[in-house]
Amino acid sequence: MLFPNPCCDQVLFAVAVPTMTDRAMQTLYKFALEPLAETLADPNSYGFRIGRSTHDAIGQCFNDLCRAGSPQWILEGDIKGCFDHISHNWLLANIPMDKEMLGKWLKCGFVETKKLFPTEEGTPQGGTISPVLMNMTLDGLERILKERFPMRRAVAGKTVYDQINFVRYADDFIVTGKSPETLRNEVMPIIKDFLAERGLQLSEEKTVITHISDGFDFLGQSIRKYNGKLLIKPSKNAIKSFLKKVRAIVRENKTATQDLLICKLNPVIRGWVNYHRYVVSADIFGLVDHRIFECLWRWACRRHKRKGKRWIANKYWHHIDNRTWTFAAEPAFRGKDFDEKYLKLEYAANTKIIRFKKIAAEANPFDEKWTGYYEERDGERMLNSTKGREKLVKIWNSQKRCCPVCGEKITSETGFKTHFVTGNNRKWPAIMVHPWCHRNLHEPGYLI
Repeated sequence: MLFPNPCCDQVLFAVAVPTMTDRAMQTLYKFALEPLAETLADPNSYGFRIGRSTHDAIGQCFNDLCRAGSPQWILEGDIKGCFDHISHNWLLANIPMDKEMLGKWLKCGFVETKKLFPTEEGTPQGGTISPVLMNMTLDGLERILKERFPMRRAVAGKTVYDQINFVRYADDFIVTGKSPETLRNEVMPIIKDFLAERGLQLSEEKTVITHISDGFDFLGQSIRKYNGKLLIKPSKNAIKSFLKKVRAIVRENKTATQDLLICKLNPVIRGWVNYHRYVVSADIFGLVDHRIFECLWRWACRRHKRKGKRWIANKYWHHIDNRTWTFAAEPAFRGKDFDEKYLKLEYAANTKIIRFKKIAAEANPFDEKWTGYYEERDGERMLNSTKGREKLVKIWNSQKRCCPVCGEKITSETGFKTHFVTGNNRKWPAIMVHPWCHRNLHEPGYLI
């Protein structure tokens, strides 16, 4: 199927949608490849990997650039048509799986308007195994850069610190360096040779070298130093595209009821805010709320052209909690879990800004020594989300508020850890236990 490119509406890209049989077969091979892919992966690769996200990549950027002595120059790299141009020969020679099956997937082509289009290069976008193949293709670049540019090296009897750091998310990556000459004359040739071996090349228009004081955009965030202090904020493009989407929803619902409009806006606002809540977003959230208010005010005034502003304000905005102007309405239908008088619009400024705890670069979900670490991260993630907290309360109540290991009460004073249980008939895949009981559970041969 052909879809418009989100970056350019005039450009179409092909997405191969596998049949159910092919999708199931690809998923089986993916399960077999993932342990090997995770073990061999670059430490600072974060795209399409278990337990990793864009927030981890942004966190690594902060670690690499936040200090006074951190590198000042950044190479922003973008691989041109990564999925579409990976060499089939390289994949067949280097991916440890059934070569005949892999060759069939790579060469199967795609059908559009009842015509078969062959694929001579690239992996099929839309296949469940494609992200793993892409990661395995690009893994190794960070190790090459670390070998070529160690933390410190001797040049003409002097110690040189190149400050080369590498962060990658899918096919977008950055490389930090001490000077633009090092990045341009030494780092870029290594990257180009690495990619050329795999049938890939850098996008000339998107690959640039930037000073940290000018800042750069990466994964929807703007990373820049202001008077020597590194601040990460939502990028201007991210704000612009979000507000454009909100305005489009309001424009498409000129005659909709207020509660229906709120139901359509809330998931969009909540999703965008939750993505940007881990960076310096407080002022941006206030700006976004104001822009949404202006949009909704125009929507309300258009519906009541003969009414005064005070009447419109009293009809659509209410004093709820500490907010005088809350866009809210009494819902036409009340679900069994809805016990409030008003259905309220989500406000970005009400979201608490929290610091994201980045995953350890060497963490491997298939290595038993990291099991407790991943369980602890999952528990923290549940605590930081509304649905996660609700699930924890249900687990706590289902255990009668007691630890299933020792039988003692779990309270705010004792604290708790989440332990994920597999291969049983429990209603919940996780249990809540005391921190000391959690340590016992990870002792060899220990059973509940």
